[in-house]
Amino acid sequence: MSEAGIQTRWIRQQGSWWRLLVGWVCIGLGLLGLILPLIPGIPLLIFGLVMLSTQHHWAHQAMVWMTEKLRKKHTLP
Repeated sequence: MSEAGIQTRWIRQQGSWWRLLVGWVCIGLGLLGLILPLIPGIPLLIFGLVMLSTQHHWAHQAMVWMTEKLRKKHTLP
């Protein structure tokens, strides 16, 4: 585990269909929310990535990348 609490080594876990469905719906709504002002796009994208990160390697890598960027941004010099 890394310092931020996100596992940097990807391990595929047995998932369920509802987790995949909710993850993809959140990703879709999050992308729509980036265009429309009424839908909170970024939180939905993050939640969708969290839901899909145990099933898809690209989602896990996106979470690790996002965590590293946020850690660099919030560290004091």
